[in-house]
Formats: sequence, structure tokens, C-alpha cells
Amino acid sequence: MTQQFPQYPAAPEPSGAQPALPPVDVGTARHLWWVVAVLGAIQGFAAIAVLWGDRDSFVDQLMDDPALREAGADVGRSEVETLFAVGMGLTAVIILAVTAVFVLFVRFMYRGKLWARTLLTVLGVVMVVWTVPVLFGVGTDGFGGDTGGTGTVVALGAVQILQAVAAVGAIVVMHRREADEYFRPGLSSRGQGR
Repeated sequence: MTQQFPQYPAAPEPSGAQPALPPVDVGTARHLWWVVAVLGAIQGFAAIAVLWGDRDSFVDQLMDDPALREAGADVGRSEVETLFAVGMGLTAVIILAVTAVFVLFVRFMYRGKLWARTLLTVLGVVMVVWTVPVLFGVGTDGFGGDTGGTGTVVALGAVQILQAVAAVGAIVVMHRREADEYFRPGLSSRGQGR
């Protein structure tokens, strides 16, 4: 006696309409934007480290502030140091939040959202414009205080320049012809499952 196994209907054949995969240029742009995000976070945390290293002079400045004396506030050095530490902690949280939102925009761009590509393009252009003065050394005096010195200014400037170069590369590849077609409306089922 032969045993019969139940027969199940065959799986339906794919209809041929597969999700549009992002072109290589869009993938390259995504990786370049990740570099921009990482470099921005590095620059932000390095600036916090420099400020933290020079916290005594910041606390002294705040203690000598005439507005503080005129307000009649009776604050000691320990309260001001605590306030400075809380400010640095909040700054670190803001850096992480901004980086996370930026990476979220990159994800939307990779999924073919035109508004995300436009937003990243605008942010990249602003980043490049802010970097132009750094190329000429304008606006860097005074940063780094006693602990930072010229080496810190040069390092942070180099990170900012690398960030701008990555942003320019990302903008260029996002707007190439093949990538541009990917962002046009009407490509159905684009970005599903990613």
C-alpha cells in the first residue's frame, strides 16, 4: 500500500513586477552620506572634548560675568561647574539626535524619496558653504582655548573639509542620470521591503 501525501497548490509565479532596486549611484551616495554623518559626530564630540578641557576658563568667565552679579544670583563655583557639565551632556545628546535624524533622511533617500534627496542636497550645499571659510583659515582664531591650540583647530578643520568633500561627492552621484530616474515619480513598488 502506497501512502499518498496531500497535494498543495503550487506557489504562484512572480508577476514580474519586482521592486526597483536602487542604482549603484544611490548606494554610493548613501555610503558617502554615512561618512558625512560619522565625521559630523566626530567633529561634534571633539569640540566637546576641547571645551571640556578648557572648562576652568569658561567657568571663570561665567563667574566674572557682570550680568550674573547684577541679577543678584548667589551661585558658587560648584553650581557653575555643574551647569557647565549639564550643558556639555545636553550638547552630546543633541549631536546624537541630529546624527540619527540625518541618517534617517539618508535612509529615505535610499528608498527613493525625492524630498529626502532634495533635503540632503540643501544640507550638503550649506555644509560646503560653511566650509569655504575654513579653507582660508577664517573664523578659527580663538577656538581651542589653552588646551586645543593650533593642532586642534587644524584637525577639526580637516574633518570639516573631508565632510564637505564627501557631501559634494554624494550630491553629484545622487543627481546623475541613472540615479535621477530612480527618484522620478511613477516607479511603482520602489523601496518596498528595505
